[in-house]
Amino acid sequence: MLISEGPPVEKLLERVWKPNRKQEKFLAIPLSVKEGFYGGGAGSGKSDVLLVYGIVHRWHENPRFKQVFMRRTRPDLKKEIVGRAREIYTQFGATYNGTDMIWTFPRLDQYGGRGLANDGAQIFLGYCEEEKDVHNYDSMEISLFTPDELTNATEYIYLYITQERNRAPKDSGLPSITRAAGMPGGIGHTFVKKRFVDPCPEGGKIIIGKGGNKRIYIHATLEDNKEHIDPSYSQSLDGRPEAERKAKKFGDWSAYLGQVFDEFRDKKYPDEPENALHVVQPFEIPSWWPKFVIGDWGFAAMTYIGFYAVSPSKRLYLYREIYWTKTKIEEWAPEIKYFADKENPRKIKFCQSAKQERGQEHTIQQQISDAIGIPIELTQNSSGSRIAGKMLLHEYLRFKPKPIVPPSEVPIYSEERASWLLRNKGLEEYKAYLRLFDPPEPEDNLPKLQIFCCDADNHDGHPNCCPTMIDSIKACNYDKKGKDGKAVEDVAEFDGDDPYDDIRYAVDEAEKYFVEAVDEFTKVQKQAEILVRLNQTNDFTAYYRNMRAAESNSSVKMIQRFSHRRR
Repeated sequence: MLISEGPPVEKLLERVWKPNRKQEKFLAIPLSVKEGFYGGGAGSGKSDVLLVYGIVHRWHENPRFKQVFMRRTRPDLKKEIVGRAREIYTQFGATYNGTDMIWTFPRLDQYGGRGLANDGAQIFLGYCEEEKDVHNYDSMEISLFTPDELTNATEYIYLYITQERNRAPKDSGLPSITRAAGMPGGIGHTFVKKRFVDPCPEGGKIIIGKGGNKRIYIHATLEDNKEHIDPSYSQSLDGRPEAERKAKKFGDWSAYLGQVFDEFRDKKYPDEPENALHVVQPFEIPSWWPKFVIGDWGFAAMTYIGFYAVSPSKRLYLYREIYWTKTKIEEWAPEIKYFADKENPRKIKFCQSAKQERGQEHTIQQQISDAIGIPIELTQNSSGSRIAGKMLLHEYLRFKPKPIVPPSEVPIYSEERASWLLRNKGLEEYKAYLRLFDPPEPEDNLPKLQIFCCDADNHDGHPNCCPTMIDSIKACNYDKKGKDGKAVEDVAEFDGDDPYDDIRYAVDEAEKYFVEAVDEFTKVQKQAEILVRLNQTNDFTAYYRNMRAAESNSSVKMIQRFSHRRR
C-alpha cells in the first residue's frame, strides 16, 4: 500500500536521516532471518537504525503493526531516545502519548489517503528494568522487536520477548522479526557474544540455529558512521587504555573489560606491562603443588567445579573446570572422583547451598560425599562475605605493583620501643615490630591469579581449558542500587554467575596453602640435591638417612590420601 498524499517515505526520511553502508546492510537483512544484531562499536548509529527500521520497510502504514523499541530503563529512554524519536516520527504525522510512551501513526483508508485520526500503527518505547517486567508485554503481538543496547539486558528478557511475544497478527502481512543493537559490555555481554558474535566475528553470515532459526550479526563501528559523529569523540576514545579503546572504538568483543573487574585481562595489549595477563596456556601442574577443589552446586542452575593449584611463588591457578546443568549428583560425581583419586587434592569444598536437605534423609553435602567417596566441607558464608570475596578477587587480579612508600612515611625505628615489646608483649610482637622496617618484598607473583585457556578467541581443543570462568568474570556488573536507593558494592546476580561464586570461594581458600607451597618447593629442592649426591657417591645409606631427615624437617608432612571407603 502506497501513500498517495504528501512526500514519499524516502523524501521524508532524508529530512532527518540517511543510512550509512552498514546500516543499509542491516536494513536489507532478509525477513526470513528471525534475529539480526547490529553494532559492536560506540557511535555506530545503533539507535537510529532501530528507530527507523519499520518506517523504511513502510510497515508503519499497516494499522496492525506494532514495534517495541526497548532500553533497560525508562530514564534511558527519556534521556536519549524520546527526543530523537520525535525528530523522526513527527515527519510521518505520528503523535506521542508521553504517559505510556507510545507513538501512533495515521491510519490509511482503503484508498490510500491519510485518515484524520491517529489510530494506526504503533511504536512503543518500552523498558524491562527487571526480568519480571517482561510480563508487561504478555498481551501484545509484536511484529518488530528492537531492543537497543542489548548487552544491558539479561538473556531471559531477550529470549522471553523474542520467543513468546515477537509475532505478527494472523493474515496481517507483517513480519515477526527481532532486530537488536548493542556494543561490548554490560550484564548481557556473554550471551550476546555467544549468540551473535562468536559464530562469525566479522559479521555478515547467516547462522542457522536450533529449529532452523536464522540469525545474523552486522559488525559496525564509529568509522562506519563517521559522517554523523563529532571527530572529537573518536579522539577521546584514542585516549582510553588500549583494552577499552579496542572494545569501544573497534567493537572488539574479546577486549571487553568487565565493569566490576576492569583489571581483568584475557589477552595482551601493547601499552600494558608483560604481566597484565590473567589467562595462560595450559601446562603440566607439578604433582607436589598443593591442589584443592571448589564446587558451586545447583540443579536448575549450574553445578560448577573448579580445580585449583598453588605455586611456590604464591600464585593461584585455575587449571580445570567442569560444569553441568540439570544433572543429578550420581551422574557427575564419578568424574570428580576420578580426578580426586588421581590428583589427591588437599580439600574439596562446596558452597553452603549443599547444606540443603530437600526433604530427604541426607543433605546435598552428604549425597555428594557418598557419591564421590570423599568427605567434603562447606564454604564459610558469613555476613558480608560476598563483598569481602569480591575485594579479595580484586587483589588477586591486580597486576600493578603497590606504590612505594615515600621515605617520609617510613616509621623511625626505636630501640626503646623494641625492647619494651620484647619484655612486655613477647617475641612475636617484637618480631612484628622489626618487620615494619624490612624492605618491601618484590611483588614478582603479579597477578596472583591465572586461568588456563588455550586461546581467548578459541577455547576449544584442550581438556584443561576454562572459558566459562573467563566469561563469567567479564560479565560481572554492579548492582544498580540497594534497598535504600544507594549504590552498592556487590556484584549483581546474573545467569551464569556460578563460576564467579566459585572463584570467590577459591581465593579465600588459597591463602592457606601459600606457606605449604613454599615448604613443598624447599623440600623438593632438598630432595633433588640428595639425588645428585647419590649419583656422585652411590651411598644409599646416606641417601635414605638424608631423605628421612628432609622429610622430618619439613613443616609439611606427607599428605595421606583420602579414604575411599564410602560413609
